[in-house]
Amino acid sequence: MSTYYKDHWAEIDETRLERYEAMFVWRAEQDPSLTALDIAESHSVLDFGSGPGFLSLRLAELVGADGQVHGVELNERFVAGARARASDAGLEDRVTFHHVTDEQIPLPAESIDRVVCKNVLEYVPDVVHVLGQFFRVLKPGGRVLVMDSDWGFVLVNPWSPDEVREFFGAAAGAFREPHIGRRAPMLLRAAGFTDVDVSISAFADTEGRAMRVLRNMEQYVRDLEALPVARVDALMGRLEDAVERGDFLFSLPQFLVSARRP
Repeated sequence: MSTYYKDHWAEIDETRLERYEAMFVWRAEQDPSLTALDIAESHSVLDFGSGPGFLSLRLAELVGADGQVHGVELNERFVAGARARASDAGLEDRVTFHHVTDEQIPLPAESIDRVVCKNVLEYVPDVVHVLGQFFRVLKPGGRVLVMDSDWGFVLVNPWSPDEVREFFGAAAGAFREPHIGRRAPMLLRAAGFTDVDVSISAFADTEGRAMRVLRNMEQYVRDLEALPVARVDALMGRLEDAVERGDFLFSLPQFLVSARRP
């Protein structure tokens, strides 16, 4: 289980794959989160940890016919699905999906205008190495945007604060760095980036859409055998009851950290 945080992305079962494909659909209301990148037509953009490819396809629309997007992804099934979506959307000429088995980015130095990394750095084995790869592939003056969680800020009702800490502490083995949100600005500066800017995007789900996230966490806890089965059943049962009653609430702020390569 020492590498579970990475392995559970390389191999994804059908149920979790379906949840991810529903969770990762890019919505128009998310476009403002990309503002700091100042993406223009003809830009080349790297989407590191591109998953099912929905963000990459939106980026391909933004860069236009003269731009190029590169999605880099660990999971082979995600890559296959993303390539099919690009073809269906008629965007295969401006987006390329790369399947990788490590954290090396298969692109030349100083070849990319913008880098986007959404909810990935919390899982990578060596975040310092990955940020160094971002610095390497970016052109001077190029910008990077890290969008990631900090699991120290998660809120779940009807659980008590102690129960939230218990549950997410039990799931901690699924993350290499569960507090990457607060650490990302410091790490970007240490990697040589300048003009580091931090903002936080918060939301509150009261309808139960975030149960997909919590179901994934449940699977991590069960796989890691970090809590007794009966305890996990009881906690998840209370969430289901709360959704049914209408008093469920979930919030996990997203840190948006942008920076520039000098």
